[in-house]
Order: sequence, then structure tokens, then C-alpha cells
Amino acid sequence: MSLLAVAPPTPSPSSVVPTGHVDDSTGSPDLVLRAVSYLRVSTREQAERAGEREGFSIPAQRQANRKTALGLGAWVVKEFVDAGESARSAARPALNEMLEWIRANRVDVVIVHKLDRLARNRADDVQITQAITDVGARLVSSTEAIDESPSGRLVHGIMASIAEFYSRNLATEVSKGLRQKAMNGGTPNKAPAGYLNVRTFDAQGREARIVEVDEERAQVIRWAFTTYATGEWSLHRLARGMTQLGFTLPTRAGKPSRVLTVSSLQKLLRNPYYCGIVTYCGVEYPGRHEPLIDTALWQRVQDALTARRNTSTRDVHTHYLKGLLRCGECGSSMMFNRTRNNHGKLYFYFVCLGRHSGRTDCRLKAQQVHRVEQGVRELIGRVSLTAEERRRTEERLLAEAEAGLQDEDIERVDLQEREQELRGEQERVLRAYYVDAITTDMLKREQDRIRRELLDIAKQLTVYVQQTRHVATQITEALDQLENIGQRFDTGTEQERRALCRTLFERIDVHTDATMGGSLRREYQFSLSCRLLMPVQR
Repeated sequence: MSLLAVAPPTPSPSSVVPTGHVDDSTGSPDLVLRAVSYLRVSTREQAERAGEREGFSIPAQRQANRKTALGLGAWVVKEFVDAGESARSAARPALNEMLEWIRANRVDVVIVHKLDRLARNRADDVQITQAITDVGARLVSSTEAIDESPSGRLVHGIMASIAEFYSRNLATEVSKGLRQKAMNGGTPNKAPAGYLNVRTFDAQGREARIVEVDEERAQVIRWAFTTYATGEWSLHRLARGMTQLGFTLPTRAGKPSRVLTVSSLQKLLRNPYYCGIVTYCGVEYPGRHEPLIDTALWQRVQDALTARRNTSTRDVHTHYLKGLLRCGECGSSMMFNRTRNNHGKLYFYFVCLGRHSGRTDCRLKAQQVHRVEQGVRELIGRVSLTAEERRRTEERLLAEAEAGLQDEDIERVDLQEREQELRGEQERVLRAYYVDAITTDMLKREQDRIRRELLDIAKQLTVYVQQTRHVATQITEALDQLENIGQRFDTGTEQERRALCRTLFERIDVHTDATMGGSLRREYQFSLSCRLLMPVQR
């Protein structure tokens, strides 16, 4: 009598575990076919649908596979479940565990609900089927007529090819849809922290998925961008500050809400979504969602992140000028360092990082700290004003500002016209890309060029508006800072001196023999006849 004709004992309810692996502790008769069952769903949502521990698909596959086993006269001795694993890759925990298990144990039949549960590409299908055949087992589908006959192998090959085609075609169609959504300003993926993905319905009952601001997190994110743009906060300090304000990363599939890390914060600050830009496959599109910050602030944060990355130093010594000085020869940051001579005496220096690391061929030698400090003090003395100098300067500047604003009205109109031209260029470039008239690389280059010019125009227009509305206040506040600033510098603490230097200068350059130069911030440039301070000779 054939083994297939042997009726297996009917399994009792206690002999099969309802979830996970089937219990083999009761054993199975040697004359009964031994089978393993493989179950899979592609996404975590399918595995947990409707609040069920296994969703709906896995129990349905289990029932079909058991029915198939009974029809074959087989006993399911083991069950393997991949919940939320794609079949586009063979690197699946339960699949690999099953292949290892059947090598070590006698198995006659491997049962799947459909071939696409096992693999969605022909290469993996061939390898997995061969691994099953090598141990003397055969593959059986609960819904497809496959076997070892020529016609069964043909059906197997056709179904595997169909599964591969379906997977690749689905990926192409999904990508096409997401790309079109991004072109229209929609959000193709899950919105980042600070936003909520919301499902709504229109008057006709059709579902619409929109993005709304998560105001609780958005307030903290706006504060984070504004704070980091000052250049006074490190990423570690900012992450701690956001955590103290109660900020957490939102819940994701399979991940609970979690505390913000430094790496996550850096990704957040680098995300252009917060200034209204949607990115898909490396291409940027104007988004329809509400931006949390403006483009100018986002760019300042990018500059601050880049500057901190390029100027970060590993020395552990502190000084109020640390991180503020640049090499006047090669532009690298200056590192605060110390050395000890043979007699144990310490000497403190500022060293060019470009020369120290060998990245540049800079010839600037180490500069003694006390000489650099003297040079910085003289720079500050050059912009310090007495009470009488401040009065005369204020009268002259207010008169010049009133006359200058009239001329700036003409410049502002020119900038606004250029801004409209650039907006039109943006639309034309995107339309050209949509009809494949230009490549993706060309689109990115044009988008970067237009964005930089628009950002520059936005900065200039912002300055004009501020000058128009607050010019008198700005002049007064700036002069308040400069009046007797040298005396405040001399009597201040190291923290106060550092703050004064950061307030006054965009950068301070160190040249040969501690010759100092500096670039004043825009609001203080009126105190000199040109933007760059003339070098102070030591």
C-alpha cells in the first residue's frame, strides 16, 4: 500500500499549537509523511490587523496548509512563520530557520499556501526549491497544482515568474504613484516628527490622506531650529534641551515613542521638509504642507551644521576664543593646545588645524595665546565708542539711513521682479523634467542654483524690511553694544568675553606673528568705512 493511502491519526486540539511552531512532542508514526508548514505576510500591519495577534492572513494560511497536509496523509510536525517579512529577499528569519531544520530532521513535504509566500523572484525560488529537494522533501502549494511531473514543473516555473513580475510591476507602479504625489506637493512617505498623517473623507465619502501640524512637537522643533542657528548650542546640548521640554520621536510601525538621540536630531535638522520642500528619489518639489520654519532659517541651520562639522576639534582644553578663530593663511580652524617643556613648564598656543592634520600646506606656525588675546583686544578697541563718539555717529547714521531707504526702494522692486523670474524658472525646469527633456542630475543642479539665488534674494529683502521698519532701533541697539565695549571686555568673565566676540564678529583671522584681522557682523559694519577690519600688527 502506498504511504499516501495511510490515514494519519486525527490530531487532537492539544497536539497542535495554534500560533508559532507546531508542537512535535507527541511524535508522529514513522509510516506517516512528516510535513512542515511555512506561513508569511509581507507587512507588520497585516500581521497585526484588527488588533489580532496574527491578523487574518496567517490563520487562514495555517488552516489551508493543515487541510492540504491531511489530504496528503501527512502530519505537520513544525510550523515556521515570517510576520512582516517581504519575499523579495530570502534573508528571512523563519525561512532560514526552516531550511536549517529540514537539513537536521526528516521531512517529506514542505507546504506553503502559495508559491509567492516562499519567494517573489526566480533566483530565490530556484535556490529554495533546490534546498528542499536536496534533503529529499518536496514542495507542495495549497492553492497551486505543482509537483515533480513535467507539467507540474511547468506550472511551478510559470507561477514563480508571475510572482516575480507582480512584485516588480507593483514596485514600479507604487514608485510611479509616489513620484506623482511628490510632484503635486504631497507627502510620499510618513511625515516626520512635528506632523501627523491624517485620514479624512470628502463630501462624496472618498478617503483623502493629508498632513497636519502636530502643534505640540512643532513648537519644540521651531525652537530647536531657532536655537541651533545661533551657533551657541551643540547637538548634544540641544538634544537634552528638547528632551527636557518633553519632546519624543513619534511612534512608528513596530517602534514605540522614543527619546531623541543626537543622530536623530541631526537628521531632523537636515530635513528640508520643515521648510516646505518634499524630497523623493533625491529630487525636491514644493510641498503643499505647512512649513514650520522659513527657508532662510533652515539654510542658517545647514550652515551651522556644516561649520561645526568642519571646525570641530578633539582637544579637551578650554579658552574663550576656542572655536572662534580661523587661520588667516588657509582658512582652517585654530585649535587651542598646550605643550610642556623639559622642565615641566606649560606653554599655550593656537594651532592651525589644516597644518596640524596635514590637510593643507599652510605655513602658519603655532601662535602664542597671550599674543592672540592682545590682538583680539585691539580689534575690539577699534570698534569701541566713547559717549561723544556714539552721539555723533548716531546722528550721522540716522540721517544717512533716511536718505538710503529711498534708494533701496528701487533695489527692492528689482529684487522682487527677479524673484518672480526665478519662480517661473522653477516651474519650467520641473515641467521639462516631467517630459524627460532633462536628466535628474541636471534638475538637481538647476534646483540648487535657483534655491541659492532665491535664498540670497530672500535675505536681502528681509534686510530691507528690517531696515525700513526698525532702522532707528537697530542703530540704537548696535551703538549701545559698541559704547565702551572695550571696558566691558576687560572686566568681563571668559563667558562674557566669548559672547562679546561672537556678537561682534562673523570671524576672527590669525595671521603670521599674531597679526589679527576680523569680519564684523552686518549690524556693526557702520562703525568702519569697509567690511573687513584692517589687520592689527603685533
